[in-house]
Formats: sequence, structure tokens, C-alpha cells
Amino acid sequence: MFSPSLDILSGAVLEYLEYDASLVRWLVATGGTSLSAALWPLNKRDLAFRVMSRIHRAGGSDLATRTIQRSLARATHRERSGQSTGLWACYDAHIRRWLTDPWSASLVTDPKKLLGYRVLVLKSPRERERGVIAIDYSYIFPLFAGLFDVERIARDYYLVLEPSWRGLCTADILSYSKFEFPVFVQTIEPRDTTFIKSLGSNLITVPIAANWWVDHRVMKPDPLVARDLDVIMVAAWSSGKRHWRFFKVLSQLRNRGHKLKVALVGYAAGRSRADIENYARHFGLTDQVEFFEGLSAHEVGRLLARSKVHILWSRKEGANRAIIEAMFANVPIILREGLSYGHPYPYVNGETGRFANEDNLAEVLLDMVNNYQHYHPREWALANMSCQRATQILEESIRCVALNAGERWTTGLAVKTVHLDTQHYWDPEEISRFGKDYIFLESQIRPQPLDGH
Repeated sequence: MFSPSLDILSGAVLEYLEYDASLVRWLVATGGTSLSAALWPLNKRDLAFRVMSRIHRAGGSDLATRTIQRSLARATHRERSGQSTGLWACYDAHIRRWLTDPWSASLVTDPKKLLGYRVLVLKSPRERERGVIAIDYSYIFPLFAGLFDVERIARDYYLVLEPSWRGLCTADILSYSKFEFPVFVQTIEPRDTTFIKSLGSNLITVPIAANWWVDHRVMKPDPLVARDLDVIMVAAWSSGKRHWRFFKVLSQLRNRGHKLKVALVGYAAGRSRADIENYARHFGLTDQVEFFEGLSAHEVGRLLARSKVHILWSRKEGANRAIIEAMFANVPIILREGLSYGHPYPYVNGETGRFANEDNLAEVLLDMVNNYQHYHPREWALANMSCQRATQILEESIRCVALNAGERWTTGLAVKTVHLDTQHYWDPEEISRFGKDYIFLESQIRPQPLDGH
């Protein structure tokens, strides 16, 4: 049975160990790095790489981070020079695991489901001019590499990977470093950009991310709708979203006479709606918090149009899309200081919102709820983070590489948008323009063994 009190206590302890216990974090990072170094010569390289990946992504020690980066850069260089180190074998093993994972079964059985969905053509090839394909969500990357003849496809198309989580030291992405052709990787995290560049491989970073592709025709303000919700949080029902921490602050404000009206929008992800409702009950907030689940993008947009402030209180994220959706609905945002690797994201500024910490969140909430009209997040986002702007940045990155390789570049990219469940073309009619491309991609599906091995 779910106990809010016990869950909150255990969650607080685990959070402290993961983020705030500097000595523990350093010891784990140092010990993990030493363990991976010991496992590698014992022919336990797959396990060694997975340990390295976890340690690097956790970011508990700068020394461990640099050590892992140097080790992977050396191994990558040797592999790309034709000397086997076992690293490529680790990546191949990772791809095989995804192909045999029960969770992937429907896609392995019918890879065509990926086309026009998680695999989107943005440009058709022409004579001496490659097309462009965007692949979103990290778990799709190894599936695409295992289910399709990627090397044949890359003769005619540039590939763009759009990771769904921060921390790019993962075989999902690095499995593409074994190819000779350039592969573009979206990231706005300086730490991840530094890591990818340190490898000296074929991976090329592009300074955009998954949250740059919001459809601002759907997420928009409605001047005819009253802003009757003080705060909204659009976040999965997950322990990582730290709903109870937010509720604790709401309870403190309530005790001071400030009863904020709150909307929570989510879906099951390790926790259920009932679990989060139990948190609200634990803090005595059931009469001021309303829960929504399974909403469409348009329904989320309508709730955002009623809201004054959006909060994301996670300590680690990918390129969170909900905060940019809020900005396009002209809702200023609050993020926790130190989110992910602590990068002060430029989209949190005087026009769009504020960072806050555990000590000042209550005051920041009150101030922003009372002064939300003074922010102009939609205007800023339209100028700096629209899907049209993202398309321009991506196009310029690929164009430079193509021209330097002696290729032509005569046409640009189709504009896309991204939702929770899929990618779409900005213009729905675009899909018909790429019909021949999808037929070609379907022809490049690899036959899979009947037993899945």
C-alpha cells in the first residue's frame, strides 16, 4: 500500500544521496570509474561501458568525467582506425538488447510504424545532394540502427538524432559514432556538447533540442479566457518530478493565508495519479489542487491559457517541452536552480520566468502569481525558440557540412513539430511530398531472425 509519509522520507534520503551528498557522489563516481577500468581487461566490457555511462551521466565528479571522456576518446580513435578495443562490440550488444526487449516487440515486428512518426524525412535527396532524416526519442536510435540498413540510407540522407534525455554518454547515441558518415546530435547542454566534441568522432552537435519544436499554433494565449489558475504543473506522475516538494511549499503558503489554485496535468510514469493525489491529501491541499490525466495537446493548451505561472520542480530533465509550451501560452515559468547539470538556460530570463531554490520558492511563486502580466514569454519564445528558428539552425549546421564535403545544397528543410507521442510536419500536406522517401526507407528494413536473436 502506498504510504505518502514513508515515500516522502525515502525520497528525501535518496535525493540527498544522489544530488547533495558531495562526498558520497565523489566516492561513487571514483569507485565506479575504477571498477569500469578493472572490468575492461577482464573481457567484461559491456558491463564496464554501462558503468562508465552511468557515472558520466550522473556528474558526481569532474575528475571521473574527464577520465571517462579520455578513455572513450582513445577507444573511439582506435576503433575508427581499425583497431578493435571492444567498444564497438559494446554498442552492437546494446542494439541487440533493444531488438530483443519485449517492450520493442511491436516495432521489431513492424518497423514501418517508425516511418513518418519517430523517423521523419525533412528533405528529399537530389543529385549530389543528400536529404535529411530526423529521429527523435533516445530509445528509437538503437532500434533504427538495428532495424534499418543505416549505412545505405546515409548515402542519400543526413541523420539527425534528437535525444529525449540529458547526458549523452550513452550507447543509444554513441553507437552511431562507429559510422563513417556525419551524424548530427541536438543538445543545448554545454557539458554534453563538450563530451561529444571530445570524442573526435563523426558526431556533430547542433545547439537546439527537443523542446525547440513546440507547435505555437496549439499552445497559445486566449484573450477571451480568464487566468483563473494560479499555478500549473505539466509533468508525468513520476518521483523525479518532485510533486511532494512542491506541495510542501503550497502547504506553507496556505498556512500563511495564501491558498493558490493549482492544476496538475500528467500521466502514469512510475507513479499513478492516485499516488500524487495521496501526496496532496497528506499536505491538506485537496481543495485547491485539481488533477488532469490523458489530455490531448489542445486540452493542455486550453489549461495553460487559464494559468498564471507554470512550475517544473525536477532536479534532472531532458529538454523539457512543457515549459516551452507554457511560454508559448504566455505563461511565465519557474525552474529549480541547478536543474540537470546546472546550466543557466537562456530561455529563463526577465521576459520568461525565474529560477528558484528550496528556500525561496514560496516567495518566488507569490511574486510571479501577482505579477505574471509583467512577463512576455510568448514574444521571447517566438523570436528565439520557435520550430521555424530551430529549422534554420539545423539547416545551417547541415548545409555547412554538406558544402564542405563538396555536395550541393539547393533546398531547405521542412518544418516539423514535436508532441508527446509523435513528430508532425508543420504543414500536414508535407507528408505527401515525401512519399517516395518513405517507400525507399521501407525498402531498407533489415530482415529479422524469427527467434529475435
